[in-house]
Order: sequence, then C-alpha cells, then structure tokens
Amino acid sequence: MITVYGLKEVLAPRRQDIAEVIYNCLNLGLDIPRGKHAIRFLCLDKEDFLYPIDRNDDYTVIEINLMQGRMEGTKKRLIKMLFSELEYKIGIKSHNVEITIKEQPAHCWGFRGMTGDEARDLDYDIYV
Repeated sequence: MITVYGLKEVLAPRRQDIAEVIYNCLNLGLDIPRGKHAIRFLCLDKEDFLYPIDRNDDYTVIEINLMQGRMEGTKKRLIKMLFSELEYKIGIKSHNVEITIKEQPAHCWGFRGMTGDEARDLDYDIYV
C-alpha cells in the first residue's frame, strides 16, 4: 500500500501523473511489475494539512509500505528516483516532497488469502 498526501486542490488534478511516476519508479528501482501496489491519495483541505513553513502548496508526502528485505542502497535509489521523476515529470521540487519507506516482515502482510511469507509465486524479488 502506498499513500500520497497533499492539498486537495493541488494533489487531486495530479493523481494519475503521480501514480504513473510511482509505478514507473517501483518498476525500475525495485523490479516490481506495474500495478502490483495499491496507491491511495489523501487529498486534504488546507486546514487539515499543516506542513513545514519553508514549503509551499506543492508539499507532497509519500508513504511506501514494503515487505522487509531490500538492501539499503536499493531503497535509497528508489527515493532519489522518485525525487527526480516527480520534479522532472510533474514539476514538484524535491524540497516539497517527503518520502517514507515503511517495512514489515513478510509474515505481517496478508494478500490473496495468505500471509506474505507463504507466498511462493511473487513475480519480483524482495531481497534486492
């Protein structure tokens, strides 16, 4: 699950473009096939989204949940790729983006009627 937070009037019109950037970066950076993660957008009213004073209305927060196992360098490369692509393709300056990767052990994931540690048919490697 990936969650993207931002101001409603700024984030809502960009949802599809941001999803494309995220899916492309997950594919290139983690070799995750497109569309394998759900992305939800939390488009917040101005009074519900208090961001740092040195940011502007483009301020966007991205939380990425992953199964534990990827190397530090792989996660850092994904973060840097997201910064770069969000600026290049959408115009959101890196200064206005905050990215958090949250990892949980595979046994804490549940999908398709099983836990993540029971899945033997993933078409991507979580240990890269």
